[in-house]
Amino acid sequence: MKTITNSLITISALSLLLIGCGEIKKDAKAAQKPTTIEEIQKVNGKPARVVKASTIKLTDVRSFSGTIEGSQQTYAVAKLGDPISKIHVRVGSKVKKDQVLAEFLYTGDNTSYQQALANIDLQQKTLSRMKEVQAKGGVSQQTIDQQETQLNVAKMNLEAARRATFVLAPSSGTITEVKFKAGEVPGVGGAMFTIANLDKVILKLNVTSSEIGFFKKGAKATIDLNGEKIQGEVTLIPLAADKTTRFFPVEVTFKNKSRKLLPGMYLTAKLDAREVTGVTVPTEAIVYGNGVNAVWIVDNEGKAKRKIVQLGVQTKNEIQITEGISEGDVVMIEGQNRMNDGDKVLIVE
Repeated sequence: MKTITNSLITISALSLLLIGCGEIKKDAKAAQKPTTIEEIQKVNGKPARVVKASTIKLTDVRSFSGTIEGSQQTYAVAKLGDPISKIHVRVGSKVKKDQVLAEFLYTGDNTSYQQALANIDLQQKTLSRMKEVQAKGGVSQQTIDQQETQLNVAKMNLEAARRATFVLAPSSGTITEVKFKAGEVPGVGGAMFTIANLDKVILKLNVTSSEIGFFKKGAKATIDLNGEKIQGEVTLIPLAADKTTRFFPVEVTFKNKSRKLLPGMYLTAKLDAREVTGVTVPTEAIVYGNGVNAVWIVDNEGKAKRKIVQLGVQTKNEIQITEGISEGDVVMIEGQNRMNDGDKVLIVE
């Protein structure tokens, strides 16, 4: 009986020992299982979304700003230094060539027009009398010819005086600017009116020496006016820079039948400057820091590696890489900001 009791005690002790060992093994396994995010990432890798760098064609779009002007733009200038008596037009008025835009006040210094009128009247009366005398045989044809010449000269003097006394439109078009009011004195040579053709307008761009090479005559340019895209084309590329500004005044012409583009507007045009082919990645792959641009790639061992890159042409969604990576490199577009060189990478879809 004693022997049986001892055997039972021994079996119970062994059972307890085995149960205790099992618990110890479970605790050891639990202790080895990663529990923190850092530990999980060390085992499985840091998550990142990736793309492969590919070679594609990009359009280099450049932006340039300038001021709208009317095409065939001219200026009506004052030829007298006297006060203005009347202005016959306003901004928006359509005028024809030689139409009277304004008149000067008659003073003792600008009576040339009245004198020319009086001279014509005298020459015409003299010619009429001479013809009456000629009919009776008292005046030669040569004398008549001389008098007619004097009358023609008087008419030319009248026209010159008229052009000085009145401000005339130098061309047909629309008045886009009136610089003076009645009673003011513009001074001789002062521009009083701006006249332009608004059916076509010109966007004048000041372009630097480093960018003038991007412009080609006939190249398309687009402006955004209140959400509407309006397309024009490059019509003038100067062969020399302006001596004062050192810029090249490039002109882009736009059709403007609806008169939405008005002189004086300051607008930005986007120009398709050139097309390039090269290794390209999404713009979100670029990480800028400490004065350099970089991307993060996943190497053949699945590890993160930072690569310093040189950038080329950039569009809204893609950017050209001219140096630093190759076609086919696996590039991170999300999650790269959490990476360190050598980190294991878990690629996620």
